[in-house]
This record gives sequence, C-alpha cells and structure tokens, in this order.
Amino acid sequence: MAHRFFYLLNLARHRVHKHTERVAQAELGVSAAQLGAVLVIAREPGLSQRELAATLGYNESAITALLRRMAEAELVERVPSPDDKRVLQIQLSARGRDVLTRAKPLLRKLNARLQRGFDEAELDAAARFLEVAIERFGPEES
Repeated sequence: MAHRFFYLLNLARHRVHKHTERVAQAELGVSAAQLGAVLVIAREPGLSQRELAATLGYNESAITALLRRMAEAELVERVPSPDDKRVLQIQLSARGRDVLTRAKPLLRKLNARLQRGFDEAELDAAARFLEVAIERFGPEES
C-alpha cells in the first residue's frame, strides 16, 4: 500500500488545528496558539521570550506578537529576571492559570477523540512516527 505521509500528515495537522482553534475560542476564549503557549509556560514558568519561541518553533517576530496579544488578554505577565534585569521572564497570570485549569479536561477529551479505536501498540507506533518526523524535520534541517 502506498502511504502518502506528507499529504496525510499535512491534512491531519490542518484539520486538527482548525478544530482546536474553534474549540479553544468557543470554550476558553483563546486561540490555539495562545493555548499552546499557556501549556508551555505552565510546564516551564519563567522562561524567556527566546526560549518560548524555540520551544514552540516560532520566529522572534511571531512570538513577540503572540506575547503582546497574550499580555493584552491578561494571560501572561512579563517580569524581570532576578539574574539579568534586561531579560523578561514569562509567567502565567491568574487568568492564564484559569485557562490552563479549564483546558485540561478539554485536552483530555480531544486526545481521547484522536485515540479512539486504536490499541496501545498502535498509539505507541503513531507517537513514535510523529516524534521521528519532528526530529528529522527540525529547525536545523530546514
């Protein structure tokens, strides 16, 4: 069977992203990009703008615009680093923590929808495939 991985992966990414965008806006009042940033910041509080950009795979101008919108929406706070006052660390605000709390059951539901009908071995293979794709096509391979 001929696998059309690039086509299928691109189509799947597009549809999942569009669905996530609609659900995140409707249920959380944030964009999918903002939700992704909230999840990263929650996992790594105090990271710099540059670190957040690298983790999300965004360029500097995109992360600057995203963080501006997130600050305007009161999702994040930027505080000076105790080590270097020129560097701003990003932390979730009270609203950002609320969005995170409300997002967790929503994300469990979305993951369950994606995983439905697959056994553990199939899910492990799918996760491995995606991890390898991320590794093989990382930013240094562009």
